[in-house]
Order: sequence, then structure tokens, then C-alpha cells
Amino acid sequence: MNLFENKRVGAWMGIAFVVLFVGGFLAFPTPSDNKDTAKWEGWWNDSGHRVGAIIGAYLIVLGVLAFVWFAWNLRSRLMGSGLMVTFASLFVAAAFVSVMVRASIAGSKQFGDTPVPAGEFSRQFDQIGFGLLLVPGALCAGAFVALASYYARQRTMLPGWLTVAGYVVAVLQLAGALFFPFVLFPLWVLVVSIVLLSRESRVEASASTAIGG
Repeated sequence: MNLFENKRVGAWMGIAFVVLFVGGFLAFPTPSDNKDTAKWEGWWNDSGHRVGAIIGAYLIVLGVLAFVWFAWNLRSRLMGSGLMVTFASLFVAAAFVSVMVRASIAGSKQFGDTPVPAGEFSRQFDQIGFGLLLVPGALCAGAFVALASYYARQRTMLPGWLTVAGYVVAVLQLAGALFFPFVLFPLWVLVVSIVLLSRESRVEASASTAIGG
């Protein structure tokens, strides 16, 4: 079994996704009052804010790459259809474009010394980035969760309560633009990863006992 197919590594990648993705969002600075265009006017002229945005963007990108590993591994475990990979890939694409749009002004100023645009323009770039993640990104994430929950219930790979929770999370992604419902998606990934790691530990312990017996 190669590293990419290792079930334990796949589950750890789910945890890595959550840690890096959430960490990236926390590291990415925005004005406390993001409706105040006067604050946006000078926000990216601060090198500390620009560096924070670039670090946050890198963390989010690394987290999304970890999600690719997790999603592929989960699909293999559940013997799911190619639609799982399709929706996971669409979520990844939306997340990549989202973070690149949000970090574009900071990156252009930091690496290319491009003049920072007017405050309203900076604010709109941030809003467009969030919109890409919380509308098409959330819908694709919800479709992935729904399919994963369906196959997990068929194969009895996850506890019943977790598959039901998955369906709820999937439906709530229809309201992902409100942000809070989208937060449930990485939480679902985290719980699934922990459950899968626990399952692998039990399987390995049973195998060791059988061999020892």
C-alpha cells in the first residue's frame, strides 16, 4: 500500500485540512469594521497586514491540498462514485480562487510594489473572495458531504449519528452565504477524521490480537 492509499494518513490529512484552513482564516487580517471604506483605504499599506494575509493564504492553500488527499482517501474507503471526487475538486477550485482573490492586493503590493487601490475596491475584492467560497464552494462541499454520508451509511463505515449529521450539514450548506453553516463543513471533516482514526486503531488492535492468539 502506498502512502496516498494509507487509510491512517488519509484521516490525518482531514485533521490537517481543518487546522490549516481555520488557521489561515484566523491569520488573514481584515478591518474590524469591514464596511468602513476609510479603514480599507490604508489597510494594505501596512506591511504587517500584507504579511499576515500572505501567510494566511498559504495556510489555506496547504489546508485545501490536504483536503484533496482526505477526499480521495475517503472516496476509496467508501467505494463511492466519481461524483465525490468531482464535487471535492469543485470545492477545492472555489477555495483556491477565493483565497487568491482575497490575497491579490496584499500580494501585488508586497511582491510587485503595485499601488494599493481605493478602499471600496479593496473591500469589494475581499467580499468577492468570500462570495466564491460561501456560495459555489459551500454548495459543492455540501454535495460532497451528502454523497459521503450516503455511501458511509450503505457500507456502515461511519456511525449512524454521523451520517445523519452529515445530511444535516449538507442541507445547511444551501445557506452557506451566512458563513456559520459553512463552519459546520470543516467541523464535519474533523469529526469524520477522528472517527476513522479510532476505527483504524480498533482494526489494528483486533488484527494484533488475532495474530497473537
